[in-house]
Amino acid sequence: MNEATSALLAVLLVLAVPATVATAATADGDSYALQREPALQSPTELENTTNRLELSGEIRSEHAGYSGGLGTELASADDELRVDHTQYAVVDDGFEAASADERTAMIQAAYDRLTDRIDDLEERERRAVREHAAGDRSSTALLRTLVRNQHEAEVLSEHIAVLEDRADRVPGYSLSSGQVRATYKALEKHQTPLRSNLEQQVTTAGDEVVVSTSQSGYSVAMIDGSQYVVETTRFDARGETDRNRFDDGEAYDHVSELYPWASEFGPHFQDNSPDYYWAEMAHDQGRLEFYFDGDTGDVYHEIQVLSTDSLPVTDGGTWSEDGLEMTINETPANGPIEVQVTDSESGEPVDATVTADGAELGSTGEDGALWLVPPADGYDLAVESNDRTVNATITVD
Repeated sequence: MNEATSALLAVLLVLAVPATVATAATADGDSYALQREPALQSPTELENTTNRLELSGEIRSEHAGYSGGLGTELASADDELRVDHTQYAVVDDGFEAASADERTAMIQAAYDRLTDRIDDLEERERRAVREHAAGDRSSTALLRTLVRNQHEAEVLSEHIAVLEDRADRVPGYSLSSGQVRATYKALEKHQTPLRSNLEQQVTTAGDEVVVSTSQSGYSVAMIDGSQYVVETTRFDARGETDRNRFDDGEAYDHVSELYPWASEFGPHFQDNSPDYYWAEMAHDQGRLEFYFDGDTGDVYHEIQVLSTDSLPVTDGGTWSEDGLEMTINETPANGPIEVQVTDSESGEPVDATVTADGAELGSTGEDGALWLVPPADGYDLAVESNDRTVNATITVD
C-alpha cells in the first residue's frame, strides 16, 4: 500500500459519511406547490419601522454580562478544530501523490465532514438555548456558546476556500457552486454583528446585553453606541424536509410580504433553495438581514442593526420623586427605551445612574438621557442622583 493510498484510507475511515455535496439538490415542486399554506412564524407587523421577529411561549429574559471565561471556551474550540484540520485541508502529501479519483474522494469526504460540523454548530446552539430557557444554563454561558460558534464558523469558512482550491486542481471535477454558496451563507448565520461585538469584549470589562429564550428560540439584544443591535432565531420555523414551497420568483416576492416597510428600499437576495433563502435590506433606520425556510416560508433567523435616533417612539410614562423626574420613551416590539432624567423644578437634565432589575446599565450624562434594552417580560427601573431616587415598575403588554 503506497503513501497516497494510506492517507486516503485514513481520511475515509475517519469520515464515514455519505458523499452528497457535489450535486445540487432539486425541489420537489409540482405536488407540494398545491399544499402551500401561509407562513406561521411571520415577523410582528409594525408601523414606520421594520417588522420584527419575536419569540413565543414562556420566555426567560434578563440582563447579563458577557466577558468572563470566554478565552477558555475559545481555546477548547481551537483544540477541536485543530483535530479536524487535516480532514478539511486534505492531507498535503497524500493529495499531491493521489490519482484524480482519489483526490475527488478526499475532497468530497472532507467537504461532507465540514458540513457535518455546521450541523454540530446548530445542534450545540439549540441545546444551549433550551437549557437556558429551562433555567439549567446561565445567560453568560449561553453567550459564550454563541461566540464560540462564531469563532468556529470563521475557521470553517476558511477551510471551504481551501477545498475549492483543491477541487480546481482535479481535471473534470468541481464542487457545486450553488452548494458552496449556500454553505458559506449557512456559516455566516453564526457570524453576526452582535457576536462580533461580544467577541471583541473578551479581554475588557463586559457591558450588558439582554438575553431572552424560550424552548423554541432565542433573542439577544444590546446597545452599541447609538445603535440597537438584536439577533433572533426561531428553531420552530425550520422545516423538516428539503421541499420548496416557492415556484420561480415567488420567494423574492415573499420578502416584501414578510417585511413590507423595509422592502421598499430594495433587498439583496440569495436563493439557496430548496433549503432556505437569504435577504438583506439597508433602509433609513439601519440594516435588516434574515433567513427564511424554503419549506415553511417562515423567518427563522433575523438580524437588525437600527439607529436609536431614527426609531419611532411613544411616551412610556413619567415618574417623579425627591425633586427628580424620570421619563421613558418606548420603541415598538419591546425595542430599546430612552430614559430621560431632569430636575423637577428647573427642568434641566440630570446625570443619574440607571439600573434595571438591580443591574447597573450606565448613566444619563450631561444630556440626562440613556438608551437601554429592557427585558422582554417587565422590569423594575430606577435612577439615582445625589441621594435622590426615582423607581418605577414597567410592565409589558
